Amino acid sequence: MKLNRLLVAGVLVLALLATLGGVSAQEQVTINWVTISGFYTDWAEQVATQFEAETGIDINILDVDIGQLYETQVLESVADTGAYDLLTYDAGQKAEFAESGYLLQLDEYIAAADPAVIAFEDIAPALREVTSMWRGGVYGLPYYTFTMGYFYRCDLFENADEMAAFEAAYGYPLGIPRDYNQMADIAEFFRRTPGQTLGGQEVTSDFYGIGVMAGRFDQVQDEINSIAWSQGAQVINDDGTPGVDDPEFLAAVDLYVNQLLPFAPPGALSSSFDQIVAQMQQGLIAQTAAFFLDQYANMARTETMIEGARICTAPAPGVHSWVGAFGVGVSSDSRHPQEAFDFLAWLAGPEAQRQFAIGGGTTCRESILTDTELISQNPTTMGHYPTLVAVLNHTAEANFYPNYLFVPQGGKIYDEMTTWYSTAAAGEMSIEEAMANMATAIERQCGGVCEIANEALGEDYTPVPMAFDYDAFIASGAFDIDVWIGLQGG
Repeated sequence: MKLNRLLVAGVLVLALLATLGGVSAQEQVTINWVTISGFYTDWAEQVATQFEAETGIDINILDVDIGQLYETQVLESVADTGAYDLLTYDAGQKAEFAESGYLLQLDEYIAAADPAVIAFEDIAPALREVTSMWRGGVYGLPYYTFTMGYFYRCDLFENADEMAAFEAAYGYPLGIPRDYNQMADIAEFFRRTPGQTLGGQEVTSDFYGIGVMAGRFDQVQDEINSIAWSQGAQVINDDGTPGVDDPEFLAAVDLYVNQLLPFAPPGALSSSFDQIVAQMQQGLIAQTAAFFLDQYANMARTETMIEGARICTAPAPGVHSWVGAFGVGVSSDSRHPQEAFDFLAWLAGPEAQRQFAIGGGTTCRESILTDTELISQNPTTMGHYPTLVAVLNHTAEANFYPNYLFVPQGGKIYDEMTTWYSTAAAGEMSIEEAMANMATAIERQCGGVCEIANEALGEDYTPVPMAFDYDAFIASGAFDIDVWIGLQGG
């Protein structure tokens, strides 16, 4: 995910000087880390500069566009070239990277590390599970979370005229949608054409009920899977067979294609996350979900661009969305595994992550995500933290982790999703045809029935959605950072 690079400039250089303790001199080595280009690479370069100054270890950051990152790393790992010391992976690729031997198991490194530096238990439990753990061992550490949620124009949702009109039309109050059917109602309701009113003002251009990422990018599967998971459907069933062509999953795709897409702006079929941010900032949409909560700082700029606009957050409908992070692990063919781990431990550690959060990043550490004083001091960059904590805590309490995350072929299956989900969204095939092709692709990648290696979650584990307490969430004020701060006494 991309954020404004200026958010971190000038903050990290001075702040991180204070976070590095003395480290004994080491022989000159270079650690090659391949990671995502953009904001996070800029931040990592700041981190690396300070680490280099204190340790004498050179950190060479190789930034790759997210669309090419997976293939780039797999090619080098399969060839065992030793080109990279640190690999960056999506939560959905963790199983493949660990099972295929691309990553070193880190348990012994963690046990030998300074507990204050590694602070492994401080990582949010849900993110530890989906990003670090494989078959009971640790294979990486998360360095930022893209966990998905819900963004909406709360100034419109709280407008008395809009509230009255919605309840008259749909028979229940306008508010944070508790399931995707309610979100579809809201999408339909807020579609306006020139000459109609919106929030008491006449609109002069089209206004849309929702923004969706239906382009042929990997965000389309994040949105559709979120609908399916929240409704109890699975990409891969408990017996390892494809679930994408089951009636429950087909219903989720149908809702996306026929109840959300029609109320999105033109160009939805070529949209990625950048376009959704732009649509919100330009005052074109009322809501979006499932959408990456780490984009809060960008979404919140809407308030400075549109008079009277307010941006609020909530869990995505049903809560059981794409919960995950990008992790970093030590490559199994690294020539300097200890030095690579030392940098990783510091990169993902409490002090560097605190500065990352201040600069606009979305950390995975509970001690920072729940730091009331820090959040109150940085509401424009941390305003989504209370909502994120609610999502992560609910995931851990429900012990809800989709089967797909525990299939060793997960990375390859994820790539297939982009093709077939976007094909369904674009109407290039019927939903049934596209999902039948997706099911065939799953069987091909798994060589038949998929292995689901989730034994560590419990005997006969199955992911079952758990109801979320929306009333308690609303009472906490987490949806609106100003309300939340006020309730903390800040």
